[in-house]
Amino acid sequence: MKSRTSKVGYRGLVTPALALFLVISSADAIEIHVSPAGNDDNPGTASAPFLTLLKARDAVRKLREAEPAKSATVVVNVHGGVYPITRTLKLTSVDSGTEQAPVIWQAAPGTGEVRFVGGASLTGWQAVSSAQIRERLATSARNQVLEIDLRTVGVTDLGTPTPVGGRRAELIFNTKYMTLARYPNGEWHHIASIPEGGTLVEAGRDPHYGRFEYDDERPAAWEDVGDLWVHGYWVHDWSDQYHRVQTLDLEKREVWPEPPLHGYGYRQGGRFYFLNVIEELDSPGEWFLDRDSGMLYFWPPGDIEHAEVSFPQLDVPMIVLEGTQHVSIRRITFESSRDKAIVIGGGSDNEIAGCTIRNFGGSTAIEIGGTHNTIRSSDVYELAGTGIYLGGGDRQTLTPAGNQAVNCNIHHVGRVYRTYHGAFSLRGVGNRIAHCWLHDTPHQGVGYGGNDHIIEYCDFEGIAQETGDVGATYTTVHWTSMGHEFRYNYFHDIHGPGNIGSFTIYPDLPCGGINLHHNIFYDVDQIFHTNSGRAMVIENNIFLRNGRGMSFSVWSDTSMFLPGGAWKIIESVHSVPFDRPPYSTRYPTLLNLAADIALGPEHVLQRQLPKDNLIRRNISWGARFLQVAPPAGLQHVRVEDNLIGDPDIYSGSFDGSGNGKVYANGDPEVVAEFAKHGNIIVDGDPGFGGLKTMDFQLLPESRAWELGFEPIPFHDIGLYIDEYRTTLPPRAAPPVITPPSHAFANDLLVSLTATPLPGIRQAVTRYSVDGSEPTSSSAIYSGPIRISENTTLKAATFYGEGSSAVRSATSVETYEVVDLADGSVYLSDLVESEVTTYPGCWARDANYIGGLIRLGGVTYAKGLLVHPRELENGEMLGWVVYDLEGSLSQATRFSALIGIDDSMLSFHLGSSAFIVEVFRQDEWERVFESRVFDVGEEPEKIEVDITGARKLRLITTDGGDGISCDHSVWGLASVH
Repeated sequence: MKSRTSKVGYRGLVTPALALFLVISSADAIEIHVSPAGNDDNPGTASAPFLTLLKARDAVRKLREAEPAKSATVVVNVHGGVYPITRTLKLTSVDSGTEQAPVIWQAAPGTGEVRFVGGASLTGWQAVSSAQIRERLATSARNQVLEIDLRTVGVTDLGTPTPVGGRRAELIFNTKYMTLARYPNGEWHHIASIPEGGTLVEAGRDPHYGRFEYDDERPAAWEDVGDLWVHGYWVHDWSDQYHRVQTLDLEKREVWPEPPLHGYGYRQGGRFYFLNVIEELDSPGEWFLDRDSGMLYFWPPGDIEHAEVSFPQLDVPMIVLEGTQHVSIRRITFESSRDKAIVIGGGSDNEIAGCTIRNFGGSTAIEIGGTHNTIRSSDVYELAGTGIYLGGGDRQTLTPAGNQAVNCNIHHVGRVYRTYHGAFSLRGVGNRIAHCWLHDTPHQGVGYGGNDHIIEYCDFEGIAQETGDVGATYTTVHWTSMGHEFRYNYFHDIHGPGNIGSFTIYPDLPCGGINLHHNIFYDVDQIFHTNSGRAMVIENNIFLRNGRGMSFSVWSDTSMFLPGGAWKIIESVHSVPFDRPPYSTRYPTLLNLAADIALGPEHVLQRQLPKDNLIRRNISWGARFLQVAPPAGLQHVRVEDNLIGDPDIYSGSFDGSGNGKVYANGDPEVVAEFAKHGNIIVDGDPGFGGLKTMDFQLLPESRAWELGFEPIPFHDIGLYIDEYRTTLPPRAAPPVITPPSHAFANDLLVSLTATPLPGIRQAVTRYSVDGSEPTSSSAIYSGPIRISENTTLKAATFYGEGSSAVRSATSVETYEVVDLADGSVYLSDLVESEVTTYPGCWARDANYIGGLIRLGGVTYAKGLLVHPRELENGEMLGWVVYDLEGSLSQATRFSALIGIDDSMLSFHLGSSAFIVEVFRQDEWERVFESRVFDVGEEPEKIEVDITGARKLRLITTDGGDGISCDHSVWGLASVH
């Protein structure tokens, strides 16, 4: 958007009606001024500004009614200060500009920060005056918690305390949301059991009786639970819900949630916490609101005398642009509201530039529709819901909207709406996200649907911090949602909880094509997953040090692929002209889909298969490269010209027949099969040289060049400096310490790897081994560190030099020398030398959802989860191997408590036999084999003689009935 200036003065052409408030700037644009010290009876000049934004809007309208003002740039200069917003500033088509003469609303240069605030400023805090309230507080909190009577500072609408919605009450301290008093702090309870009796509630696969049981004495100390709430992930790691507690049965330790009950029910092991409990106001940053008295109690996390504390009140959008054109909003801070910040409904060529948007309670903070509207170089953070919504365009004709978000920093979103409210939501057709930094979200980063969106040059970091089975980018249930392009992005440090974690690129249930090319995936749970997805092109990407690679699943519920299915898949296909231009010409693979649908329901499998997918010219090292679930095979997912150094190459069947198996690196079958299509399999580093260049550039000798791999412009990714973003946020990523904390018997070699960041070229990793914090004078890492005694290793990465250097957070790992002279050693404290289990179902000291191991109703802090998997010879086994070195070679006994984890009780599935083998005298010997244990059976304690063993192998079987839910646990597994 360009501002037009003119050398022609307007003073002699002003009508009397405009004379009061029209003034010419040095650039000959028409200026109107607004100031917190102004008056609406003023003429709106720099020396006599208006007071209100509404008065300025009306002045602009009058200016635009007459020549020559209607063809001149109009600038509304908002002077520095705080502007309380109590109603929406609505601009319509009459408030528009033109391409040559836009209307600009901006922070007046040189006058300070401009803040539009929709909340009450809270000052005058006092010590808690009520002896009764002080008695209810924790002892540690009584001299820390302060109080304020909200009604004395003009707050009359207290909102609602906890439910999701625009009227939720919040407290903001120095721009950060504070925590409503909760228990436990920062952690989770896990549902102890699902009591039976009463009215059976059918919810998904988890029937229940409208309540669940907890295992804790703490709630018995709460004096008043009349407005008690719980929040949890009751069954799945991607589905949360807040509940008001209808009944808290202290005797039975049961919680009866107030309807509506959770749609998936409640499951043993589901995670939750209590909130809105004054007795739990026991940590800095927590607060509680007594709604009867209007008293708010708060333990400030810092000096409250020099802090800004706000209570949001506004429950309508701050600014609405309805049908405007060429309106620009620049360098303004929007904050503290229960609703949205800015809505652009329709219109075109509007712009939000250099703004800060924070502390908004709506499900979305910024909504942009219409065409060719832009938000650029803005910071969007600390939000209840989604950061930015981009919509518009016509899905019937595939006419693009052309809306975009560029050079924005979006983070700490989804503070209330925890799931499916990420940094961005893309809908409609042809919108774009570019050069943005998306980080620190509980669930997804980008949710999208529609067609032809572009996500490019973005930096994704720290996505999915609280949820599992989630995508950093996610879409679902629409085959015709095609044409999306992900290019030149950096995905790193993306991990979710539970056994599944996160899928970085996740076109789910089932979806149409995306083009994923020239991206870097580093240190993520899994790169890509789709259920029955089609036309996915994955090309010229780098996959490095990730947990899992790519997977293509065949969704097994055939009813979903028939007319009338719960997901309405067939109906959604027919909602657009998928078999006619422009769809059939833009996305020719839809003709294959149309042919499969025409085969009729007796060939429904053809609709379920993930067809027309291509994986080409990628470089992968450190994960399983590819999994294709039978009956799909490599005819549905073509694999061509890739350079693969992963330990596992392929899981599945080459042609889709049979059950498939896992093919390891070096297996001659997979080497031969993949070589047919130009793939190269190497053992180890495919050419990165240990990342010493910090920009993922390949060495000249890498075989990737033989395959035509194209370099990725790593340092062009992410934020950049422009007229609105004059500096970049200081960044530093902590190094990765390998291996992580554990016990060891012999000397240990530990390595440090710095995490590359776009635009950062100077990096030095420093460390200490005495427990002190690394400084700029600590030892510089240059190679593996030998550990031979109890050690706390700390490391940090330093970027830049001198006073401008940026230091990362500290990575810490602790290593302990074990000695059987101390009595015994838990195996979960050691590093295993070999693991073979079902993917995602191997854990130390936890069950598959991250909770404690539970056998026979008793929880255990130590133990191993070893889930069997199907092997290439058809056997169904899982195992873990430990080297018994150093003092461990003196072990004579192994003991454990064996059984199926109680978390499988809700599935009524799970069985396994347990086998112990030892390696001594150069051969493996079986020294123990149990009977088959079924889920729900009492666990059994075993003790096995392992005298003289050099290795110990713990094996679990499928119990003879398949591997479903065989969550086999070696509780308290230890050697003595």
